[in-house]
Amino acid sequence: MRGRMRFLVVCLLLAGAVCTEGLGAMRKDLPGWVRQGPLGKTPARVTPDYPLSDQANAGGWQKYEPMWDEFEAGAIDPHKWHDRNPGWLGRQPAFFSPGNVAVRDGKLHLMMRKEPPPEDLKAKGYHTYSSAAVQSTTRVLYGYFEIQARPMKSHGSSSFWFYDHAPDLWTEIDVFEIGGGAPGFERKYNMNVHVFRTPQGDKHWSSHGLWQAPADLTDADHVYGFEWSPERLTWYIDGVAVRWVENTHWHQPLTLNFDSETMPDWFGLPRDEDLPSTYSIEYVRAWKQRNPQSRPLFADLRFERGFLLKYPDVSHGRATQAVLDLGEPANKPVWHLAQWATKHSLARTECRREPNGDRVYENAGKRVVVGGPESPNRDLILELRGKAEYGDRPRRQGEGWPHLLVEQDAMEIYPLSQLAKLDFHVLLRLLRFEDHMTAARFDPGLHAAQFQLFLVVRNTDAASKDHNEYLWFGVPFFDSRHEIPISHQARDAGKDDATGKFIYAIDGRQVNHLPMKTKVWVTFQADLLPHIQAELRTAAERGFLTDTDPSHYAVVNMNLGWEMPGTYDAAIQVRDLRIDAVLR
Repeated sequence: MRGRMRFLVVCLLLAGAVCTEGLGAMRKDLPGWVRQGPLGKTPARVTPDYPLSDQANAGGWQKYEPMWDEFEAGAIDPHKWHDRNPGWLGRQPAFFSPGNVAVRDGKLHLMMRKEPPPEDLKAKGYHTYSSAAVQSTTRVLYGYFEIQARPMKSHGSSSFWFYDHAPDLWTEIDVFEIGGGAPGFERKYNMNVHVFRTPQGDKHWSSHGLWQAPADLTDADHVYGFEWSPERLTWYIDGVAVRWVENTHWHQPLTLNFDSETMPDWFGLPRDEDLPSTYSIEYVRAWKQRNPQSRPLFADLRFERGFLLKYPDVSHGRATQAVLDLGEPANKPVWHLAQWATKHSLARTECRREPNGDRVYENAGKRVVVGGPESPNRDLILELRGKAEYGDRPRRQGEGWPHLLVEQDAMEIYPLSQLAKLDFHVLLRLLRFEDHMTAARFDPGLHAAQFQLFLVVRNTDAASKDHNEYLWFGVPFFDSRHEIPISHQARDAGKDDATGKFIYAIDGRQVNHLPMKTKVWVTFQADLLPHIQAELRTAAERGFLTDTDPSHYAVVNMNLGWEMPGTYDAAIQVRDLRIDAVLR
């Protein structure tokens, strides 16, 4: 049922136009299993640090902060959650109202009320009822997700689900949809998965599972868990598995969602005497599983040990102009902070410690913030101010441009031939972007604001004729000239100190198909290994290399941050950076 209704409603989106293709959705029986009968013995909670079904942590779970919330703050955390669904007004006749989302008494509450809609929604089929939705500000791929919740006791639904849609890929996972007060549905635990669109076509199909609980699901809190791996999807109640299916299609980063909807064709419309009704969530916890063959390539990914500040003049190489110790001189920084071509060195700047634990280095040209552990500014903010660097004039041909980059050598060197994957993940949030370029003086070939990652891929085999030759491998996140950065393959040039090495930057859609918008978290993640292997082949075709043996090449260095060949002021926050070598 979810497939037919969800397809119809998401097609409505903000426009209210009816799309009927989903009404003919196919049902598929995926390889799997559904529990018949009661749960049996349920596990005891020993620690909140691990899933209820795996209190000994045999799965090697690690806390995933972006989707973990105990709801103790008294208000919804805007860094983690939207108090609405940004792309959907709700299922008619009920509209999503942020006023129906509340955090109190240590819980998240989603309410359904009898309430007329705003005038502009009446023509789109909304009337009589309001409901609620909460959506994560970030997307996730794989993990373990657990909530303790009590569904509402009315005909309104209580749902916990994941979805996202891109031009060529649209999938959904429904952990549950419960009609707690609808006759005949009080004990039904509905689970579903959907495929709406793939590169091969847009024929919608779904696979539904149902477990019958021994008592009404609204009578008590239960712990609802969901494990999502590349191989399998598994549903849990109170730490006991109730369904699994093979993961044949759900390999797309998705948003996490809670909502309440009117489902007149399934649960029926709410009765007046049952409203208002409330779906309450005690907590949401999330974990990621580290591959036992996974090895982190870089250290201090919270940036808590400070920085070795480089000179603005690249002729000094990697020499240190100053140590930015974050007020803790005993720390030994592993990160370098590059400030190439700046007029405003941070060398004489004092560390400012804020009440929330933030450590700040700032001058007219830039700002570097290492956020405190509980600060909304953790882990790192890099802000570069092109207006202070260029003044009122644009950059000229052949002129250098300011950089603000964190840079580090790899802790271990792994030949590409030893890797099964190169896992990359980071959360980024654009905090500020101001354009000081006039249209008449802007030249897209000269002027931009770019935030990106570069890996140095070097030939480490002393016997190779290309020994010590290296390539720049780029992952672009933000480019002021494009909604989503485009791929770029060329010789490093454009200024006097250019290296002349081959640059291979992938298309931004390889790591996330969403543009960066101010104050919105975006998750970027991918296996970078196949892209680096493609870079080696392309570099050889263009004459930069003669040796492309992957056993001779390794990732030896990375840098992340701003290049500003234009008159722009911009800031981005970095969180949960990870680059892991997964060994064969």
